[in-house]
Amino acid sequence: MALRIVQTVPKIEPTGASPSLSDPIVLRSGYIRISTGSTGAYVAIGTSPVATEDDFHLPPWNNEVLKERLARQKIIGITTGTTTTVNFAANQCSFEVGDYVSIRDASPAGINTTHVPVLSITDSSVVIGYDSSSVTNVQVLNNQATLARTVKVSALSAGGGSDVSICEVVQLVSE
Repeated sequence: MALRIVQTVPKIEPTGASPSLSDPIVLRSGYIRISTGSTGAYVAIGTSPVATEDDFHLPPWNNEVLKERLARQKIIGITTGTTTTVNFAANQCSFEVGDYVSIRDASPAGINTTHVPVLSITDSSVVIGYDSSSVTNVQVLNNQATLARTVKVSALSAGGGSDVSICEVVQLVSE
């Protein structure tokens, strides 16, 4: 199976009984490849996961590709306030209440977000837990702004310290 990396995430290094948490991953394909070094790790993926010994185990020097639900839509409008309303052209919202999301490529830069919760949804909009009341002159230019689901990876070392590498991939079709 041939894979192409679409984005990398800084590695996490859990030690002892303390799990480590990755930076938010703005999902592009939904396929998260996780690999371990000389020590295995327990892995959890979610909005703010905390890995325990009951979670998915990756042995030393191993890797696995895990699938996350992908949700991404083009933005046609943003309403600022103590919460932020994001509007879509399509009448089919792919997000769920409780998802975490990021706004990308909107203007001004202050309206772009990283890993904030979806509070409510309709067929053509979501309300997110982001206080944008101080942001003015919001523009969605050339239909480039998007709202995308985000996740984090948590890892707990299966003994001593561990290096856990994370990237998002797509599978390439064999010719």
